[in-house]
Amino acid sequence: MELQQTHRKINRPLVSLALVGLLVSITPQKSHAAFFTTVIIPAIVGGIATGAAVGTVSGLLSWGLKQAEEANKTPDKPDKVWRIQAGRGFNEFPNKEYDLYKSLLSSKIDGGWDWGNAARHYWVKGGQWNKLEVDMKDAVGTYKLSGLRNYTGGDLDVNMQKATLRLGQFNGNSFTSFKDSADRTTRVDFNAKNISIDNFLEINNRVGSGAGRKASSTVLTLQAQEGITSRENAEISLYDGATLNLASSSVKLMGNVWMGRLQYVGAYLAPSYSTINTSKVTGEVNFNHLTVGDRNAAQAGIIASKKTYIGTLDLWQSAGLNIIAPPEGGYKDKPNNTNSQSGAKNDKNESAKNDKQDSNTQVINPPNSGQKTEIQPTQVIDGPFAGAKDTVVNINRINTNADGTIKVGGYTASLTTNAAHLNIGKGGVNLSNQASGRSLLVENLTGNITVDGALMVNNQVGGYALAGSSANFEFKAGVDTKNGTIAFNNDIHLGKAVNLRLDAHTAYFNGTLDFSGVTDKVNINKLITAATNVSIKNFNIKELVVTTRVQSFGQYTIFGENIGDQSRIGVVSLQTGYSPAYSGGVTFKSGKKLVIDELYHAPWNYFDARNITDVEINKRILFGAPGNIPGKTGLTFNNLTLNSNASMDYGKDLDLTIQGHFTNNQGTGFYKPLIKINNAQNLTKNREHVLLRARNIDYNLMEQFKERLALYNNNNRMDICVVRNTDDIKACGMAIGNQAMVNNPENYKYLEGKAWKNTGINKTANNTTIAVNLGNNSTPTENGGNTTNLPTNTTNKARLPATLLKNAPFAHYSTTPNLVAINKHDFGTIESVFELANRSDDIDTLYANSGAQGRDLLQTLLIDSHNAGYARTMIDATSANEITKQLNTATDALNNIASLEHKTSGLQTLSLSNAMILNSRLVNLSRRHTNNIDSFAQRLQALKGQRFASLESAAEVLYQFAPKYEKPTNVWANAIGGASLNSGGNTSLYGTSAGVDAYLNGEVEAIVGGFGSYGYSSFNNQANSLNSGANNANFGVYSRIFANQHEFDFEAQGALGSDQSSLNFKSALLRDLNQSYNYLAYGTSTRASYGYDFAFFRNALVLKPSVGVSYNHLGSTNFESNSTNKTALKNGASSQHLFNASANVEARYYYGDTSYFYMNAGVLQEFAHFGSSNAVSLNTFKVNAARNPLNTHARVMMGGELQLAKEVFLNLGFIYLHNLISNAGHFASNLGMRYSF
Repeated sequence: MELQQTHRKINRPLVSLALVGLLVSITPQKSHAAFFTTVIIPAIVGGIATGAAVGTVSGLLSWGLKQAEEANKTPDKPDKVWRIQAGRGFNEFPNKEYDLYKSLLSSKIDGGWDWGNAARHYWVKGGQWNKLEVDMKDAVGTYKLSGLRNYTGGDLDVNMQKATLRLGQFNGNSFTSFKDSADRTTRVDFNAKNISIDNFLEINNRVGSGAGRKASSTVLTLQAQEGITSRENAEISLYDGATLNLASSSVKLMGNVWMGRLQYVGAYLAPSYSTINTSKVTGEVNFNHLTVGDRNAAQAGIIASKKTYIGTLDLWQSAGLNIIAPPEGGYKDKPNNTNSQSGAKNDKNESAKNDKQDSNTQVINPPNSGQKTEIQPTQVIDGPFAGAKDTVVNINRINTNADGTIKVGGYTASLTTNAAHLNIGKGGVNLSNQASGRSLLVENLTGNITVDGALMVNNQVGGYALAGSSANFEFKAGVDTKNGTIAFNNDIHLGKAVNLRLDAHTAYFNGTLDFSGVTDKVNINKLITAATNVSIKNFNIKELVVTTRVQSFGQYTIFGENIGDQSRIGVVSLQTGYSPAYSGGVTFKSGKKLVIDELYHAPWNYFDARNITDVEINKRILFGAPGNIPGKTGLTFNNLTLNSNASMDYGKDLDLTIQGHFTNNQGTGFYKPLIKINNAQNLTKNREHVLLRARNIDYNLMEQFKERLALYNNNNRMDICVVRNTDDIKACGMAIGNQAMVNNPENYKYLEGKAWKNTGINKTANNTTIAVNLGNNSTPTENGGNTTNLPTNTTNKARLPATLLKNAPFAHYSTTPNLVAINKHDFGTIESVFELANRSDDIDTLYANSGAQGRDLLQTLLIDSHNAGYARTMIDATSANEITKQLNTATDALNNIASLEHKTSGLQTLSLSNAMILNSRLVNLSRRHTNNIDSFAQRLQALKGQRFASLESAAEVLYQFAPKYEKPTNVWANAIGGASLNSGGNTSLYGTSAGVDAYLNGEVEAIVGGFGSYGYSSFNNQANSLNSGANNANFGVYSRIFANQHEFDFEAQGALGSDQSSLNFKSALLRDLNQSYNYLAYGTSTRASYGYDFAFFRNALVLKPSVGVSYNHLGSTNFESNSTNKTALKNGASSQHLFNASANVEARYYYGDTSYFYMNAGVLQEFAHFGSSNAVSLNTFKVNAARNPLNTHARVMMGGELQLAKEVFLNLGFIYLHNLISNAGHFASNLGMRYSF
């Protein structure tokens, strides 16, 4: 009797492959490991050992978000559960072999023909939505399952923990699924003592031709207490949506394991996702042959155990494999979630009770204890993690396969892991290259990579590629930790158009590095060598470490090819050796140029670059004692150049050889030594000690070079004493051997503020030699007769005042001749920098051409904002004439910045434009006296048919009743443009102005109007070092009152501008001034004037003289700079009040009813002004706004208007204003429209 089981189910549709594509890129050059660790790994917790087995873990182990979601949900709840229990007999014969299908499974598995796929398939009795559970836990012997092909579901659970399972003895097996509306997953679980795979095994393949229904997803779990094996001809194939769970003490698969196989013709057009989970394997997992991809962009994942071995890994050209090793401490089982599977467990527990009553009873669908709605368990998402310290992935050979498909940028195959160690064996790495290029990315996110074999292209060591179709090897180690190591233990030969890119903290090359075939630049982060032959051209190595960690016995690192002219090394570190057997070194066969930032030499090591034409040092050379291997110690160069700011630190008995030229591009002073000689007090007295000999030595400035040749007594400089305070006095005393200076520094305070040269030390710097000679009194002994005694000074302070009077006399102290002051002015002044550079005459040039303001600006820029060393660097690179030229340019720009006239120039140009427009409007509406005869006939025609009660004359009729002011209200708009021209720079403006006005003809005849305008102004000074842009607004009201021929004008305006400016000096001397800053400018004004009209030609021509007064208030806010330098602009707010008087004469001519032309000329005189200003500050430098004199302006403007159509008019105007005092000109023009209504 069969008991049917019904239930209510909450559907959980699987995430589509489209979404998977979003989260898991099919381009394998991108890492997918984060997806594994944050989405898939969390669901591994609990593992196969839990009661959930297939349910909780399986989906997780599939590749892609689709399978990850399956991992965290319970199995699809079956409609029926069939249960078979192996009874008596199956537990009595351990050596007997059984056919599992015929013996037990066949009774509850049906088969039939699938017409859509033209193949036979099998399913659980009643349909794929049912489940079959087989209890064989007491069975012994060997059970064969062969020929169960196209098993399409539902779930199958076989528990035979004491028996051996052989899959595919005579024929293979295929476990798959049918895709339906519920997206069911087929879950097959075999739990045996041993499992052997003897024939092919397919997971989630389509049935037959594949033309019918698609496969959904299939999870096959193989659990064995002792081991899981496969024969060499037993191929395991995982198709899209397949998951294989392996749990055992060991796994050894000799047959090919193929992940991402094609399911049907054309499947290569889409990616595939599959996963193998070996996390529950306690021993080693061995894949003899692993293939990923079947001409498709397959993405495969292996949830690995601690030790994974792969004999040969075949990757398709666009496929990717992720191997995720367990974290430290392994995966933690997650707690049982009773809510998610309570219904299924209760059913099973109840069934188990019934089973005990009769072991021979076959139980089908036991009573249900009550159906419950599924509740999904909480998903815990962890971040990426590193594999445990003992996790290892060993791959003997990596091989990529490719076809002739052409793709822009080529294809990339990838291997990614997080294991502590990824080892690639003697089989090496082969990249199959085709047209458009192919790439292989090998990436260890948190661990190291070791490669023992060769790198091959198309199975050839040193194989080449064609231009435009490059073959690319890329290795990344410690991507997440930034602390990975890549080691190559074999020779590396790269042919033409073959590229190798390394991304790691450290790279070891223990064989020959042959990059001679690389046509582009070779980039290496860190290269550690001991006895390595390197063939490389045009390289960029961030750090080269030459070690002595092994017995080299004369085997050194050799760059055996021409290195070209674009090679660079960031840091060369020669590690210390201990004997001829433990020594190291590096030599170069040939090359044109090598640039090194820093070179650190150590004993028993050498650097031989004599065969490179030119070597340049950017920062530093530090020397150690050479050891005593003749010809194999020290440093050897052909031509050596020390670039700006580079230095040389000498050790004892340095072996330095320069065959050709020694060039130093140095200019800064003694306070930044170029060559340091440590422990110089031990040098033999009165003997020339040669530091360097070369065929030719080039100096920028020979005397300045001597200053940068420094000798030290311990840490105290002995050739020059720089004295700033009593501590420096003590240090100087210790350096030159004067104990009194050490014990009583207060007696020598007159030395402060100066640099003192020890004349007992002689330095040689000529075209062939650099040497030093210490006299007897250079470092006197305490008891000897050559002690340097400085007299006790009776003057408390004998130095120049801080005001730095030019050409002030210098006090010569009666000191011993071998301690002489270098500078007259105190430290911290720009004058002292010139003196120490032996350029005292340039101080006079500075004052003569740039004045005190130029001197103060130079002090601020170089010393107050930096230091004396920076100042010395700047002045050494610049002539006196250029310094004054640049300072004058800067002071002109800064004076311009401080000027209120400059800051409000945009507002004043906009106001000037509006003055012209407003005058034009007043002229237009002031034509009430016009009686133009040209329109007489037109007016008569307009009055035709009209009757009037009383008439004095026809003229009165024409005057009173003609349609002269029938539309007195006007709306107008103008496009405006203007410019201001002066010696400081030019301001240009463009914008628009609009307004409304009306003629009032009541008891008082008047014109009233209002306006608003906007203009964008820009400013550029003549040197183009000051650029400004401002948004300006102007608004106001205007009026005119008529009294017979008398006209009274009144006007009030307001203006506001927002300015964004920048300083852009190209000179290095002035670069600290470069910045952007902003401020607000504002202004208000009022004006009143009186004029009288003289009319001619029947009132068509009007001459009007006028006088007026006005008041202007202009101002600006403080500067706000975006600069972080000490010279950022600050303060600068200013305000000014102006009172003016003006006289003008205007001529206006009216013709027709609407058209007119006018010209206005006059003068404006400022008769009073007052205001306040806040000086512009740049660190210690201040710029005060110059107070302008009372200005006189001459002005002329003209304009007119034409009627275009009824009630529509076109007007044009021009104005010019000239400042007769500053000779600055301002002009503006407008083009506008008016509409009357």
